Amino acid sequence: MTVSPDLDEADRLFNPLDPQTLADPYPVYRRMRETEPVYWHRQIDSWMLTRYADCSEVLRNSEVFSTDFRKIGIPTPPTLLSLQTLDPPDQSALRHLALDAVRAQDLTAIRAELTAYADRLFDELTGRESFDFIRELADTFTLKAITRFMGVEPPATDETFDRMNDDVDHSMDSQLDPDGAEPGLRAREHFNALVREWFAAPSGQGAVSYVVEHLPGSGVPQDEVLVNSVRAFFHAGFEVPSRFLGNAVGALLTVPGAWESLASGEVALETAVEELLRFGGPVQALARAVTRDTVVGGRTLRKGQVVTALIGAANRDPAQFADPERLDLSRKPNPHLSFGRGSHSCLGLNLARLEAQVVIGALLARPRLRLAGEPVVRPNGTLRGLSRLPVTLST
Repeated sequence: MTVSPDLDEADRLFNPLDPQTLADPYPVYRRMRETEPVYWHRQIDSWMLTRYADCSEVLRNSEVFSTDFRKIGIPTPPTLLSLQTLDPPDQSALRHLALDAVRAQDLTAIRAELTAYADRLFDELTGRESFDFIRELADTFTLKAITRFMGVEPPATDETFDRMNDDVDHSMDSQLDPDGAEPGLRAREHFNALVREWFAAPSGQGAVSYVVEHLPGSGVPQDEVLVNSVRAFFHAGFEVPSRFLGNAVGALLTVPGAWESLASGEVALETAVEELLRFGGPVQALARAVTRDTVVGGRTLRKGQVVTALIGAANRDPAQFADPERLDLSRKPNPHLSFGRGSHSCLGLNLARLEAQVVIGALLARPRLRLAGEPVVRPNGTLRGLSRLPVTLST
């Protein structure tokens, strides 16, 4: 995606990296939806969509709105070619294999193991004056969850691991800050090396071993696209759920009455998690390439242009959700877009739901969780979350 040279000039409607927007993008989304719901953002060189119906159509219709930007002449570095950046039929065999690998995992056994792991983590943290929920709980728990699911050993969470994560994180906003693109590619290559090690010595359990065992005859070549796809699944599998856990717990602690409503037992935890996904899902934007002239919301989108579905805005659209700015933990139905739609919907959605249910359920069984300081928002516009959430478990 190209970026206009005058990006430093604040856009009149939407500046994703403005500190106020990072802290709370929803008033901006609402203003865009009410004034220009199909908005050409000159600096990002993309159409911005804020209505639920428009975003849903873009996510579902991969024939017109493609994740493969090569179709409109925008090169894709080889490291970024994956299940996420290919459309049917090119991705069909790979997605079929990936879905089979995901469905083959025993979620009941994984839930039991993760519940025991969450209990151990909280036992260690209970009674401390304070701790950082993000660093000491969410990051640790989600890395354990995705590596257990994949059947691989967790990598060492050292300074290199942290730097590589930061580089991938920064590169997600490369439309706004092009300097993040190259470090992000190098970081992905670092994680690719890890995936190749997993392929060379599968453990015999988990999704990676399933892929290795069933690769022959699947129609999927053992090439860079496969490695990239497993890497993307791995990285998203701990980074995105960690952001969501921070957003969810932060909302429960800051929205008046939310924690009490959930703790009362009047609301099913599964229902509450879906509302927390709608209210504070981390994925804010998904870009697509327009492959032929089409009309969205009365505006003509031309072949070769880019369109961005602002998921965070769609999930607060009053045309789809009654009183959308209110956190209603009993909301049903709740057809949020936080896991996407169509051929690129999130493969790990059931694991992500399970993780949230386990962590929040473990918290509800303990002394009251309280804020012990101000939450700190990450400076990331595409994948929204907290870098710090100081809390305490106190009676």
